[in-house]
Amino acid sequence: MSDSLSYVLINSVELFSDYQQSLIELLKLSQADDAILGFDASFDEQKASRYLSSLERDIASQVLQILIGMQNGTVVVCCFFKKSHQQTTRHICDLQKGMIHPHCRSQGILEQTLAAIAQSCMAQGVELLTLDVRGGSKAHRIWNKCGFETYGILNDYSRYQGQSFEGHFMKQRTVDLWNRFKTFYKQGSQTMSVGAELIHKKDFRELMRETLENHLTLGHPLFKYLLDENNPNPDLLKFTTLQGYQLTKHFLTYIEHLFFHCPLPKHKRALLHNMYEEETGRLSNTKNHVELMQDFIKALGISDTERDAAIALPQTQALIDYRLIACKNPDLYHIGAAAVMVASEGQNLESVGDEARHNILGKVYDLKEADLLFFSVHQEEDVGHVQQGLALLADLCDTPKKQQEALEAINTTCELFYGMYQGVYEHFGYDKKDQQVKAESLQEA
Repeated sequence: MSDSLSYVLINSVELFSDYQQSLIELLKLSQADDAILGFDASFDEQKASRYLSSLERDIASQVLQILIGMQNGTVVVCCFFKKSHQQTTRHICDLQKGMIHPHCRSQGILEQTLAAIAQSCMAQGVELLTLDVRGGSKAHRIWNKCGFETYGILNDYSRYQGQSFEGHFMKQRTVDLWNRFKTFYKQGSQTMSVGAELIHKKDFRELMRETLENHLTLGHPLFKYLLDENNPNPDLLKFTTLQGYQLTKHFLTYIEHLFFHCPLPKHKRALLHNMYEEETGRLSNTKNHVELMQDFIKALGISDTERDAAIALPQTQALIDYRLIACKNPDLYHIGAAAVMVASEGQNLESVGDEARHNILGKVYDLKEADLLFFSVHQEEDVGHVQQGLALLADLCDTPKKQQEALEAINTTCELFYGMYQGVYEHFGYDKKDQQVKAESLQEA
């Protein structure tokens, strides 16, 4: 959870000399992100020194400015502004090297910094913001969700570990970026807080639901292989299901801790009903929900031995751990509730067109209705569970900071679900296959 940040716009060599070492330290912490910043593991001290010299030259020539965000005396976020001297293009600023300290991610810093970027650029007469990013990366998805749209794609944009990646060139009007994130900016100060005012409960509930609905994981390219009626892939379905089973095994633990630590009696009763159904299945007249998932696994022809031997991929484990840590810590209760009761329960409400995904699974893989009870029961019940989660958080989040942290938890959990599917996608090599298809398509064009 982030405290308020103070921002400094580095626009002189003298100011740059005070922060250059901190910038290099932040860059080194971020370079491990699949070389997304343009540097790989060989970014040593000699290269760092040359890079600092090049930045100094650009700052001296007024081509480059660097916005940094400080928290407790440490630089935790930065963004480079690349500007043009040409009279005809001074209204454009290219955003480069956006970095957030790895320990400070998913804590509201991104929204605060985007507001600061927009405010600073508007003050300098910049009307259009551009950037470029590796296609399909997490950074690409983040920029897209922040309102940037692609206006061009470059094949062979970057090369890393023997692979070629396409690049997306994106844009957004400065005023549009400001309107999206201005609520995170504190007027008249370089310091911004996490939400200047407490959002009304009704509006907060709508904002939480909007955050959930803006992160539909069914858009992941894995599902075009999983739900292809013309080419069923039982091995892919089995593997994906066993990853999902790793989540199911922990879900009752999340609910138990949320029930135990719940500080609001009326919501505690609702959680008790949720926990009772999860453990017994009696409210739906079915079975314990883990048993329902095990029935689905058996219907796919997976033995108990194979089921119990399956382990979580790193991306799947990250999703498990994120929710578990928050649910077990009473101080993080609102984060755990947002992650489990809204973001996680909300995953079962997604559909493809007008049809639930489990119905499509049934058609593609010739499964019976009884085999799919785990999904149909959850889809029906989770409508109410999400409503319970929204109501709980609306009552519980009584400060702007808690409200923002709950929204971030919904966002982060949905990102982690997407990451789990990405793990399966990469495990089967579909990422490379799709990249090859794109490359061939561009060559033909």
